[in-house]
Amino acid sequence: MFKRPAIEFTTAPQRTVNIPGWALIFLFLAYILPGNIGHAPWRGDDVLHIATTASMMHSGDWLVPRIAGLAFLDLPPLHYWLGALTGTLLGWLLPLHDAIRLASVAVLAFGLWALRDAAKRFAPGDELEKTSGNATLLLALSSMGLLIHAHEAQPLITLFASAAGALWALSMLGSEPRRGMLLAGGFVGAAFLAGGLPGLILTLPPCIVALTISKPSDGPTARHVLAGALIAIALVALWPLLLVLRNPNLLTQWWQQELFDIAAGFSWKRLSALSGLLSWFAWPLWPIAGWALWHRRRQIASAPYAVPLAALLGALWIVITTGSVRPANALPLLPPLILLAGPEVSRLRKGASNLLDWFGIMTFTLFGAFLWVSWSALHLGRPLALARNVARLTPDFVPHISWWAIPIAALLSLAWFIALARLPRFPLRGVLRWALGVTLTWGLATTLWLDWFDYDKNYTRIASQIAEQVRGSKSPCVMEIGAGDVQRAALDYFSDIRLQRFSKSNTRCDLVLSYRAGRNLLTQPGDGWTLQWNQSKGRGRLQEQFALFRRN
Repeated sequence: MFKRPAIEFTTAPQRTVNIPGWALIFLFLAYILPGNIGHAPWRGDDVLHIATTASMMHSGDWLVPRIAGLAFLDLPPLHYWLGALTGTLLGWLLPLHDAIRLASVAVLAFGLWALRDAAKRFAPGDELEKTSGNATLLLALSSMGLLIHAHEAQPLITLFASAAGALWALSMLGSEPRRGMLLAGGFVGAAFLAGGLPGLILTLPPCIVALTISKPSDGPTARHVLAGALIAIALVALWPLLLVLRNPNLLTQWWQQELFDIAAGFSWKRLSALSGLLSWFAWPLWPIAGWALWHRRRQIASAPYAVPLAALLGALWIVITTGSVRPANALPLLPPLILLAGPEVSRLRKGASNLLDWFGIMTFTLFGAFLWVSWSALHLGRPLALARNVARLTPDFVPHISWWAIPIAALLSLAWFIALARLPRFPLRGVLRWALGVTLTWGLATTLWLDWFDYDKNYTRIASQIAEQVRGSKSPCVMEIGAGDVQRAALDYFSDIRLQRFSKSNTRCDLVLSYRAGRNLLTQPGDGWTLQWNQSKGRGRLQEQFALFRRN
């Protein structure tokens, strides 16, 4: 069906080393589990989406995501459904937030497997097929942009997995056209349920390109295409139809927000900010993918390049024109970049492969050493200058040595040095060391530094202090000034406090919580209110202040 490009080897054959499947599974578990279990929800997207999922579970309303009782329609509910499912199944075994986060683990595992299998199906020959799948998986684990968001309750990881599933389905069209089209329709619908209209922009263009370049003789028939389209339409229409049956105003609210977010918002300033973000977020994917497109430019109309390139262009449009400039919103770029770059790793010239290997060794060895030295500064007070700087970040934090974390961190460091000394030369050595290095540094951060992260990055302490103040009030009702979705979600999840919008006409509430972030000024509720409690955390642009006022 698809025209496969000719095999071109740019280097002499190297020793072939087969990485067993069990080793890849073990590497993935070592990469994904630290940070996803064992800590309270961190501020930002983690607590926001965990609280939304927990609210869905407790209320029994699985149709409308809510934060502290108010509809939260930034995204359709697919990720919250999955989180509620894992929370229900595993909440008896793990803390609820850990059980909810395992939904991200499951969908990421599927997304990476789908990209691995798609790379093998798109491989332009038997020689590359042996290594392209593993290279794609290792390169995905090496991605800087995936690291943080793979370890939080992040709905865009479900969009990542849906896009990866669509690319996997399209890679089947040459051998299994019926199955490929049915799956493609399903993943187009899943992408919509995970990300809304951006999910369609991400998945429909590669479907159109794949059908355009397919051969009529062995490609999908009109019946196959119609069946896939019907599945996609049914899934896309499912949630909006249920929403309009529940409350037409909710559908109108969601639709207006989707149109507002999807409207073109291009500016050169925004493009400059995104280029700086993507330079590290998509590393080391973008240089390898760029080399693949340039070096195989004569074959760019073939399926292994045209299909992921169409997905990449759609993702670029989403990232450039919609949403805020922040790392999580750039996640849709990763599946097509991984699929373009993965198979090319095995064909890198020897100098480029050695450079990737050397850069990974230096980067992760130095970063791992820095984590150990910083831990010594925090807990042992040496080196003195670094200890003062670390203490300045969180002056109220009282460090204590976690004796279970030290052996684990030591084993990770030992495994890294063994990998440096014992790995033989073979085409995937550089990218394997990158994946091991990312796993090492993340493992060190989430063992040696977990207590510090927990103290600095969650609202548990703040929420408990506010709850104590509320218990001493005549009325548990609390209004808010300046608090965002994250703060409202955290107080609802940790302390069952549902903040209400501030209104001078509201005489039932005796308390007002005022919040500020960064260098903004704290808003006062006005005359008739007295400051009862005040707490700040962080420094500079990351500083946050909570102030609780009581009615006179």
